[in-house]
Amino acid sequence: MEIQTKEKTNTQQSTQEGFDVYRVRQDFPMLQQKLNGKPFIYLDSAASGQKPQVLMDRLSDFYAHEYGKPNEQHTASKNATEMLQETRQKVADLIKAKSSDEIVFVRGCTEAINVVALGFARGLLQDGDEIIIYLMEHHANIVPWQMAAQDSGAVVKVIPLTETGELDLEALENLISDRTKIISLVHSSQILGTINPIKKITAMAHKKGIPVLVDGAQTAPHMPIDVQDLDCDFFTFSAHKMSGPTGVGVLYGKSEWLEKLPPHNGGGEMCNTVTFEQTTYKSIPKKFEAGTTSFADIISLGAVIDYHHALGMQAIADYEQELLEYGLEKLHQIKGLHILGSAPEKEPVASFTIDGVDVKELEKYLNSEWGIAVKAGSLASQPLMKHLKVEQAIRASFCYYNTKEEIDTLAQAIETFIQKDS
Repeated sequence: MEIQTKEKTNTQQSTQEGFDVYRVRQDFPMLQQKLNGKPFIYLDSAASGQKPQVLMDRLSDFYAHEYGKPNEQHTASKNATEMLQETRQKVADLIKAKSSDEIVFVRGCTEAINVVALGFARGLLQDGDEIIIYLMEHHANIVPWQMAAQDSGAVVKVIPLTETGELDLEALENLISDRTKIISLVHSSQILGTINPIKKITAMAHKKGIPVLVDGAQTAPHMPIDVQDLDCDFFTFSAHKMSGPTGVGVLYGKSEWLEKLPPHNGGGEMCNTVTFEQTTYKSIPKKFEAGTTSFADIISLGAVIDYHHALGMQAIADYEQELLEYGLEKLHQIKGLHILGSAPEKEPVASFTIDGVDVKELEKYLNSEWGIAVKAGSLASQPLMKHLKVEQAIRASFCYYNTKEEIDTLAQAIETFIQKDS
């Protein structure tokens, strides 16, 4: 794979008042490249977001001028401890948590879900209890609950889909029983794009005292999040999907639930007193952060949050919805192409199949001949794909640094591939 530097241009104009996508693109070094001799078109943000220069600058500056391990007594350490806490507060403010103590730093959204699932298995689930998840889940919100069920004797129950790819609220209500101990579901589908009615679900669950975990991996990067308004008990997301560093995830939990959960890892930094007979743990969130965290990356996440605030999360959401509508219109014009899911409220994701086309071959073609990065396959949701009677699909996911011209190129490339193979 050849990657070449792409010459910058200042000839483009803003696509909508108040959001200059071409100015934004200048903040992302990867988007100034050529891929295999073509302008790099990145349409795989649902997998991971491209990184703004502010992230690299913050990491470099910290390592070069401010480095110290948090929670020690010397000045560099104290400064790092303060920066870490500042980022924790920024995350709390970003998702409207009541307190920064409700923010736990982990290695990713997957680990965050595992923390809750393992905690329930160790202390809150008994034989015959029920865990409710959703048919459209990513594997990261299926496997941990299967493991929790195996360890505790609980049973996993699955919420079905409607024909349009939306959550069946009536079916969910019928699934809930006196043995239901938690509902864990995705905020929006990384395949269908469907945004789920979390407030209705939490209201239904809380009437029976059931907590709700929301996998926000696909929504936190793309829309304003208010966990108090959603009234979810847990909310998880990964930094890398919102253009932040890799290896950093966030677990939000209402303080009363975080207090109930046992820690998932043991070691330094998370305990108060240790004897060979017994260990006492620190208060939340520290009891969940054993060992040395990826604190430099966490601190750099703060700079990315500042960057998103400067752009405006609502402005980001509005522009991405404009891209989604434009993209869906363009794709629908391609003969034989079928979009998966038709829910009225969707995140900026378009997954599709094409009659007679091997999507893995199309994925390779788009990359090698057009410099377009997309994702094809089962998309880490095999149960959903089986339900849809689709073995593989191809996904184009849009972000605030994409343009309508890139979508035009995608549509042109797909039609060229179809014609080539016909």
